[in-house]
Amino acid sequence: MSLAARPVASVPNDLEAFWVPFTPNRAFKKAPRLIVRAKDMHYYTVDGKAVMDGSAGMWCCNAGHNRAPIVEAIQSQAAELDYPPAFQFSHPKAFELASRIAALAPGDLDHVFFCNSGSEAVDTALKVALAYHNIRAEASRTLVLQPTGHKHTPAKSREMMRRMRGFLSLD
Repeated sequence: MSLAARPVASVPNDLEAFWVPFTPNRAFKKAPRLIVRAKDMHYYTVDGKAVMDGSAGMWCCNAGHNRAPIVEAIQSQAAELDYPPAFQFSHPKAFELASRIAALAPGDLDHVFFCNSGSEAVDTALKVALAYHNIRAEASRTLVLQPTGHKHTPAKSREMMRRMRGFLSLD
C-alpha cells in the first residue's frame, strides 16, 4: 500500500485534556498541527501532507522514521522483554551495549550509566560529581555553574544547587 493510499486518521473531538509541551496551547488548539505517521525523514498530517522532520524528532530519530530494520529490532526486543526495571535488575543486552560504548570512549572512560533524558543525565551527573568529591574528603567542592537558558536541569536539582554554598547561575 502506498503512503498516499493509507487510511487517514481523524482529528480528535476534544483537544482540551492534553497540554502540548513547549507549545502555545491556545493557538495550537485553534489550528491543531496533528501528525499521524512518519516514514524516513517525513511526518504526515491527518490529510496526508508530508512535513519534513528537520529536527530528527527532536534529535532522537536521526536514522529516520519507520525504517524496516529498526522497526524489526524494536518488535523483536519488545517480544522478548519490553522494559527491564533499572533498579536491582538489568538485561544482558544493557551490559553488551555498555561494553561496546566503553570500548569506543577515549582514555579511561570505561563505565556507562544509561538515562532516559537530558534532564535525568544532568541530574545524575551532578549527584555523581558531588558523591565523588564527598568520598575524596572534598565535600566543600560545590561550585556549580549553570548556563543561561539551560533546559536540562530538573527543578529538584536546581533547588538543591541553589541551597549549596558556591552555586553560581549565569542567568
